[in-house]
Amino acid sequence: MKRREVLGFFMGGGAALASSYACSQGNRSFPSQANGRLPINSSLNSSTTLATQCISPDYFGLNVGTELSWETWRSDLLKAYQQLETRWLRVWYNWADIEPQPGNYQGSSVREALQLAKEKGFRILFVVWGTPSHAGDGELESIPQTKALTNYCRWLQTNLGDLVDAWEIGNEPNLEKYYSGSPADYVQTLATAYQVFQGQGLVIAAGSSGAAKPSYWQALIDSGLEQHCDRVNLHPYRHQPQQVVRLVDDFLQRVKKPLWITELGLSTDIGGEQGKADFVTGVIPLLTSRVEQLFWYRGIQGAGLHPLRFGLVEGNRATKTVTPLPAYYAYATQARKCREATIRS
Repeated sequence: MKRREVLGFFMGGGAALASSYACSQGNRSFPSQANGRLPINSSLNSSTTLATQCISPDYFGLNVGTELSWETWRSDLLKAYQQLETRWLRVWYNWADIEPQPGNYQGSSVREALQLAKEKGFRILFVVWGTPSHAGDGELESIPQTKALTNYCRWLQTNLGDLVDAWEIGNEPNLEKYYSGSPADYVQTLATAYQVFQGQGLVIAAGSSGAAKPSYWQALIDSGLEQHCDRVNLHPYRHQPQQVVRLVDDFLQRVKKPLWITELGLSTDIGGEQGKADFVTGVIPLLTSRVEQLFWYRGIQGAGLHPLRFGLVEGNRATKTVTPLPAYYAYATQARKCREATIRS
């Protein structure tokens, strides 16, 4: 889903959304993070459900693209995301924008945006993606040159590593518009990044899209995927919760490391806004015993904001407002149940 996003340049107005949800759910505090990190609970228990236990109160994440850099908009959005009890943000910054020429890094605005999110209590999953022309063959989906990728990852670790909790290497490599190489090529790209990031925050393999066949997963595994990451990943896009679970269970039978889902969502085009909310309510309890971390795709939708209607809030550029969608409240309810179940346990 998504990829090349234009930085926003608009509005404020999410405060009303955050306030209305706070009134309905009660005020909540979010932990301060002196060192920018929280402990990760990596245990998995396939026999439990959301009603009785959740893996971690930090289980829920959200894809936010480059919203952290929308200076006139981000504070209100972050308030709304806090009220979701979302603790992880999956952020997208294009390597080609950060390093437009070899060795010329322009990351001060990225660091400032990540710092703001950390101050709000969020954990950061940073997606390493978008091969610049000087590091490949001129296309964002190019297989990156080993030396160039190594240098970029070293820069990221040195300059952003204190703000990043986990690194995701690439995105949906089974789709040519995101990665032009073979499964073996991708594993080599992953291995290059892992050599830099290992021990400096979790390294998450890129998630194959829902279009990937089991033969593609197996090719990744046979090429050594699990040797070069801390967590495996899947983007199991389907229209029904049970379809998602069948895909996840098939994948889990093939891997040994804990699974993250860094993208899962449903478009409004499938069943309307209520259908999206019903999907949230139906699928999350089925995944909490199977998946270590779950990230909804995505935070915001709306004309001129994002072309795909997967969002939890609707943005309106003309009126400078955001409106919570039914899926917003459904996601918040599941997160609250997870937190309460964890406290009881």
